Formats: sequence, structure tokens, C-alpha cells
Amino acid sequence: MIKIAEDLYMKKNVLCVVCFFLSVGVVPSSVFAQPKEKSRPDIVFIIVDDLNDWIGCLDGHPDAKSPNIDALASSGMLFSQAYCNSPQCRPSRTSLNYGVYPFKTGTYFNAKFKGEDKITTPTMQQFFSQNGYRVVSGGKVFHGGPGNAGDSLLKRPRDPKPPKGKDNFNAQGAPNDGYALDVTDEEMGDYAVSQWASKEWSQVTDKPLFMSVGFFRPHRPLQVPKPWFEEFPLESIQRPLEPVGEDDWVDMPEFARRLARTHAHKPLHRGLSDHEYMIENKQWDVTIRAYQASIAFVDRQIGRFLENLKVNPRGRETIVMLVSDHGWHLGEKKHWCKGALWEQTTHIPFIIRGPGIVPGSVCKQPVSLIDVYPSLVDLAGIEIPDWVDGRSVKPQLVKPTAPRPPAVSSYGDGNTSIRTERWRYIRYEDGSEELYDHRVDPNEWFNLATKTDYAETKKRLEKMIPVNQHAGLKVQDWFDKFQK
Repeated sequence: MIKIAEDLYMKKNVLCVVCFFLSVGVVPSSVFAQPKEKSRPDIVFIIVDDLNDWIGCLDGHPDAKSPNIDALASSGMLFSQAYCNSPQCRPSRTSLNYGVYPFKTGTYFNAKFKGEDKITTPTMQQFFSQNGYRVVSGGKVFHGGPGNAGDSLLKRPRDPKPPKGKDNFNAQGAPNDGYALDVTDEEMGDYAVSQWASKEWSQVTDKPLFMSVGFFRPHRPLQVPKPWFEEFPLESIQRPLEPVGEDDWVDMPEFARRLARTHAHKPLHRGLSDHEYMIENKQWDVTIRAYQASIAFVDRQIGRFLENLKVNPRGRETIVMLVSDHGWHLGEKKHWCKGALWEQTTHIPFIIRGPGIVPGSVCKQPVSLIDVYPSLVDLAGIEIPDWVDGRSVKPQLVKPTAPRPPAVSSYGDGNTSIRTERWRYIRYEDGSEELYDHRVDPNEWFNLATKTDYAETKKRLEKMIPVNQHAGLKVQDWFDKFQK
């Protein structure tokens, strides 16, 4: 009895010491010590498709309903200033899974370019497999599906469709394809992904587990079961804020205005942009409703999976990361969907939960998807390979205020965004620029690029743009093709 009491006393005191260090923003090295191979953690990587910051923990929209993602953020660290490295699915996911910037390979768009460089280094999934992990990958992880590396793979399941004649989905059309399906959650593809992932999680093996799980909604078509639409009555829909009494385009360069009118790679709709089409056909509110319903739906499916992670059947520690591949516009700057370099197109959720991470902590330093690969490798206790471009966020898990380099986003050859904690600087392929101060202008309404008072700031940010970028397709090429 005395020995048991002594052990309990020691454990209590160790816990108190650790709590003290956490409270002051310092974690003893033993908390994040490199684990031995036999004690490596299980890692669960979740990627959501086309999810912007319209979730509760990011305060992106006042009507956001994402209790399960919010709970994950409350149980770990939220990186509130996280960004994609390319605002389309294929380049973003290629960059993330290979750990290589788009501007190094020329992979800038969903459409392939013959001049792109083939990446020869292993994907994140291949790397973990090579380092003794059991790897499973399911749903949309890469642009086409789960990838081809893993001990268990699940192709993205398909969803039910609206009745004949009711399906308004057209990939080249405006995103007004929302439809309240007369089906249950259990008939949807994301439910199937959640169930498959839960089953894979429950398998007991000697190897540590690496999971990459891709959920499809809120990607178009914005079609989910009817009860999720009922969560957002049409009369209560709130549109994104717009500058009062001013045109948001008034201080934007011509190139940015042309970009706002399209995805760059999409044709106009009988001369109308997506936004002009939405207004003329009174589709703005119904599409916001469908997008919010899709977020609430996928949040529930993610929650079904997260519920199973409460107990680790292999007795290992568990690290969970959740991100999105890029943001999404719903009328901000008169733009829709993706394919631009503003806050709404690049801002994403980025959440990590794991041992030693203070629940409910927030890091405001810039991070981006290029940091996913090295961070997960680092947290697994494996040496980060030298071919990976990003930086581990492990220092920020210990000290959230530890500085980081800016987030770099690319959209076509010569179009680059630099996002620091305070500033967004954009330089386009024609040399035009935008500069926004997020301390006073979180909606990016006031372009400061032409103001002489900000010349030094602009010069400093311009130096952060990577040099020797890979030549590839330019956005102007799409303008010439689709906007004549």
C-alpha cells in the first residue's frame, strides 16, 4: 500500500510540473521526446474538400454549424492563420502529399500542363510505409482518390443523385447546384468513408497506423440529405459582408478584376460571370444555404469517425490532424468557388490534437499545407527528409508564438500571394499588385499597394516571393481562351 501511495504521489507531482510548464507556454523536452520505434504514435490525417473558414472555431460565418470540427479544435491546437499553397484541388493535394511547392513543379491548375515536372520523391503515404507504418488511405486524399500507396485503399464512394431532370450540376457552370436529397446520411459517400475509416482504426496490428482520410463535401455538387438544408432556413441566410457604399473592385488592378469574374479556366455564362449569373437568377442565398448544409453534413460524418478515436485499440498515443485543401468564395469580391489568391480562397482549417498539446490552444503564426508532411513525420519521431519543402509546426505546439515564415500561395506562373500574420501581398503575372493590412482590414477591402506610405512594407514582402519559379501556364492563357 505504501509503494502504491508513493507511485501515485510521484505521478501527481510529475503531472503538476508538466501542467505548470504548459501554463507558461513551455513544455519539457520529455513531453515531445522522440519516441522509440516500438512506441511511435498512430497518426490520423483528415482532409476535407473545398472547406473554407465557415466553421465555428474560425468565426468565418455567424451561422456556421460544425460542432465536431469545433470540438476537435477545442481538444488540441487550432492554427488560425493557415493557408493552402494553391487554390485548386489537384495542385493543392499534389503539393501537400508530396511535400513540394507548386512553383517548383509547375503544377498550378486542375488541368494538367505538359511542361510540369514529375515528382520522383515518395508521397507522405509511401514515406510512412517505408518507415514501418501500416498505411491506409480512403476517400478523396489525392485529386483522383486515395492514391495508390497503402495496405488498405478505399476509392471515393459515389453519392445519390437528384431525380431525373432535377440535377443542376455542371462542373463548368455556376455553383448553384444545391439540392436537398430525399435520402439518409447512410446512403451518402462521406458516411461510407467514415464507416470504412472507423473499421480500419479498430484493427489491431503490431505496426503503428498512418491513416489519410478524405471527405468530399462541401465540394460541388452541393447535394446532401434534406434535414441538413432544414438546419438553415432560407429566410435566415446571411450573405458575406461587403464594403458599405463602395465597390470592392474600385482599387483592384484590372488583372484582379478579370480573375474575380471567373475561375480563370471556366467559360462565362452567356457573357455573365458566376456572380453576375447568381444575382440575375436570384441564386445567391440558396447557394449559401446549400454550402452551409454541406458543411454541417460533412461535420457530422467526421464526428462519427472522431468518436471512434477516443480509444486506441493498439495502446498507442494518437495524433489527429484535420485540414482542408483550399478555401471557397461565396460572393466575396464578386467571386465564387476557388481559383484566386485572396483570403477566402486560401484560408483553411488546420487543427492538431495529440499528447502534450494544450487543449483549446491557438497559434496565430502563418502555416500552410506544405507543412503537413514534415509536421506529421516530426511528430512520429522520424527524421524529416531533406526533399520536403515545408517546416514542422512542432515548435509552435510547444510555444504558439514562436515565429514562422510566411505562407506562400501560387496560382499559375507568376501569380503569388505572401501571407504573414499581419499582411497579404499579391503580385500578378502582369506586375500588378494588392496589399492588405489584416489588423484593420480582415475582409481585404482596401488595397494599399499604390499608397506611398506602404512602399517599404510592400518591398519587404515582395522579397519573400520565391525566385526561379517553374514556368508553366499563366492565368492570362485562360483569359484569352474563355474571356474574349
